[in-house]
Amino acid sequence: MKIIYTADLHGIEGLYSQLFRLAVNWQAEAIIIGGDLLPKHGAFSTSVEDQRDFITHFMKPKLEGIHIELPGLEVYAMMGNDDWLINMPLLEELQRHGLLRLLHNKKYRLGNRFEIIGYGNVPPTPFSIKDSERIDTADAPIEPQHFKACISTDTGIRQIDAVTHFNRLSTMEQELARLPVPRSYQKTVYVMHAPPFQTNLDILYDGRAVGSRAIRQFIEKNQPYLTLHGHIHEAPSRSGSYWDKIGNTVCINPGQGTRDLHAVVFELEDVLNTMSHTIFG
Repeated sequence: MKIIYTADLHGIEGLYSQLFRLAVNWQAEAIIIGGDLLPKHGAFSTSVEDQRDFITHFMKPKLEGIHIELPGLEVYAMMGNDDWLINMPLLEELQRHGLLRLLHNKKYRLGNRFEIIGYGNVPPTPFSIKDSERIDTADAPIEPQHFKACISTDTGIRQIDAVTHFNRLSTMEQELARLPVPRSYQKTVYVMHAPPFQTNLDILYDGRAVGSRAIRQFIEKNQPYLTLHGHIHEAPSRSGSYWDKIGNTVCINPGQGTRDLHAVVFELEDVLNTMSHTIFG
């Protein structure tokens, strides 16, 4: 099965256009977008509305177009930490129309022999949007908060106390334990927005590893076939690799830019011998 994986498109129309052009040129059978779908480059005060408009006026017609060009294409996607969850009903409407399949906390059949499961939450960041952030593990350090902490509600963006908010929620470790159980971990692809801790996939510009300890522990314990990540855009260029292995599990983070699409194409049945990166080769 021919798959294209990318993440962190952040509503940049040129990246989406490159992605869909690649899918047509390569005759892809599935596209997987691993979080951070929607714009974040406008004013914070109008960001909920900006993301809503992007789904309605850009994503919907683009998805309709790609399904006309590639009638059998499967599109999997999920929100990331920069996407306001209040707009999820608009993505669910796209799913009802058969335009995509939402991954977070869901399981689907992928190809003839595999399954795919998604998880979009990340450990706390220094940034404002807290809808999809969780404490990683009970003993994991938390990044200092540099901006006001906010969540999205029916009445708009609401400022919160981050510590109180996180303490009311389950940790990532607890949420990962409640994901749908696959028939076989060795035949399962996990799409997890946060990369695993201390790998090629979680290195910041300053050299720090900021991935998820809970996700790394999950991979170490269960050894799934393949895990797909994003979130840390610069990691591949900092570490020198867009993939890594934890035990027998292949882990990928394509990174992302703002002008040229960072994506990985591969044959599902033989990832290591077929994968290629649009930038790094």
